Amino acid sequence: MISRNTRAVVPLVILGAVLAGGCDRQHVSTPANVRRDPNVVVAYVSCGFAAAMEAARIKFENDNKGKSVHIDAGEPSTLVERIRSGAVPDVLICPGEAEIGMLEREGYLDRGSRQSLGTLRLAIAVHSDNATRIRSFRDLSSSAVSSVTMPIAGTTSLGTDGKRALERAGIWSDLQDKLTLQATPLGALQRVASGEADAAVVYDPCFAMHTEGKIPPGSVRVVVPREAGDERAISVYVVVHKRSPNALLAQRFIRLLLSRELKPPAPPPPSPGTAPEEQE
Repeated sequence: MISRNTRAVVPLVILGAVLAGGCDRQHVSTPANVRRDPNVVVAYVSCGFAAAMEAARIKFENDNKGKSVHIDAGEPSTLVERIRSGAVPDVLICPGEAEIGMLEREGYLDRGSRQSLGTLRLAIAVHSDNATRIRSFRDLSSSAVSSVTMPIAGTTSLGTDGKRALERAGIWSDLQDKLTLQATPLGALQRVASGEADAAVVYDPCFAMHTEGKIPPGSVRVVVPREAGDERAISVYVVVHKRSPNALLAQRFIRLLLSRELKPPAPPPPSPGTAPEEQE
């Protein structure tokens, strides 16, 4: 169960939607030079949150007749490069500081418009059959753990936040011989699900866990580390592009996002005769 005390859920309701497509299938399509409809908000969205934004789009369009939201979902690194190449979405929605902070410093995004939709926290994904019983970041340095994976630090927020957590735990240097870096969180999760890695650093809630058809149901579990200080909140941000042609309409969409609650999709019910998994 997700604790309300850590605000580890992001404002918006997924309304039971399952993430469609996933982070390895890009949906970004808005060209930089197309004439923009003043009644359409173009939202670039980190693909893990695509289904939640779809639920918000429906709500927004029902409440604002004649107005609509066009969602372009993709890996944060892909969204960053498109913006750098001249694409002008009205808003960018992305977890963590790395991608949005970089675009703000480079002058693409309106820093004053940035708002937090809520927070995530760092956690560890392990295979459901993992016998090592990993309970903390320090457990990753155990001789019983032969392989750890995570996204690349510096260019991705999860990689950057994960590295800092492992440094705080005093094990970053110890992990180098068994650490494999991935381009995406989904790639790291798939290595754990297939048994190629014992553990991955992830965000909790981990929306990529529910990417349809990409992670076998029940194959991966998310463990919240027990070390003091590992409850540090990681914000999911929404920010307006400096050149947004529909900034006022975008702010109306943002107000909707701030008024609702995002939850990861509910896991599928266990098969008949199968005991439910032990709660972490």
